[in-house]
Amino acid sequence: MGAVDAFARTIVTITRNPKLLLIPLVISIILSPISAYLVNEMPMFEGIPELQEGDNESIIFEEHGAFSEEMLNELADFFKLLMVFMVVSLLLQALSEYAVIKGALIAEEGREYSLVDLIYEGIMHVFHVFLVVLIVGIVSFAIILVPIFVFGLLFLVSGGNPAFVLLIFLVELPLALLVVGAGSMAVPIYVLNNSIVASLRCFSLAFKNKLSTVAFGALLTLSIFFLLAVPASFVGLLFLGRTDFMANLIANLLQAPFQALIQTLTAVGGLMLYLELSKKEKEELLELEF
Repeated sequence: MGAVDAFARTIVTITRNPKLLLIPLVISIILSPISAYLVNEMPMFEGIPELQEGDNESIIFEEHGAFSEEMLNELADFFKLLMVFMVVSLLLQALSEYAVIKGALIAEEGREYSLVDLIYEGIMHVFHVFLVVLIVGIVSFAIILVPIFVFGLLFLVSGGNPAFVLLIFLVELPLALLVVGAGSMAVPIYVLNNSIVASLRCFSLAFKNKLSTVAFGALLTLSIFFLLAVPASFVGLLFLGRTDFMANLIANLLQAPFQALIQTLTAVGGLMLYLELSKKEKEELLELEF
């Protein structure tokens, strides 16, 4: 099966080229103190002041519920910082994904590559990759939303028949895995074709090879879950009850290698799946010609 071959090829490529992990690792380490700072600065409202009759102080109930202006301003400032961090994080991850895929392609050809050159190429294509990820994310969300809307509507029309809830689950699970597999191929297609429009071919290729794409999506999802669960378990026990900046920073740094591995696994995995499915497609075309 193409999914198993692609996943096995992914593991072999990463094992033979461990320096591919360095770029996402450095980016994860760079983002760690910022992430720790944001977690430490997250507004924690212990309780909501009670509004007493005749209270003319700073509690604004009619316009903002039971939150004070100070609380609302603090929350707004935090979300501004969070949005900036998310954009910067996505751009750096886009740079990393392009660089890792390019490095894997060069390695597949048996040539040597420089991390500095890969980073430079990643910088040159970072906004294009960011746009590819954004467009593919929107399309993926729309695909997942369609059956939820259809079966949800049927659920309401039928007067709450629980069978439709089961149908949503049975349809959504393989569809979500299909979207995971398809989405992983989008950036590799862009890297190979240097075209944002071409990257959308990941969906048509995935639907033509549904079984392989779903199986690969399942393998990738399980691997990511495992790589997230392992550090979360020991980090949680190590810093149980601690919420200060230093604890958050150390926790993020300990998780950085696992995050780097997840990013590399997704990037290289998407490339290998695309190469396997493209190879299969070419073989089928040759058979038709004969």
